[in-house]
Amino acid sequence: MCLHELSLVDDTMEAIGSPKKYQRLRKWIIRIIIGYFVYMFCQFAVRVYLEFMFDKNINFVFICKMYLISYGEFIHVSSALIWGTILGLVYV
Repeated sequence: MCLHELSLVDDTMEAIGSPKKYQRLRKWIIRIIIGYFVYMFCQFAVRVYLEFMFDKNINFVFICKMYLISYGEFIHVSSALIWGTILGLVYV
């Protein structure tokens, strides 16, 4: 939703001839989101693998519980990365 609004602002800024700073910001945010999703998946896969090495009885419910335990950390870090990028580009 925020990226859509940012896109509308970018279109307006482009129409009046200002630089493409918002497009650069949008690209950085998309890269951060994709990169952190890959990182989250790798970390989660490692956690499940390590748990599988110690306990061979892993089922779908157990994996869902592990994901719910990790979810808060993943979302907070992702939000912090995005806001850090926005603030870094706004205050430069």
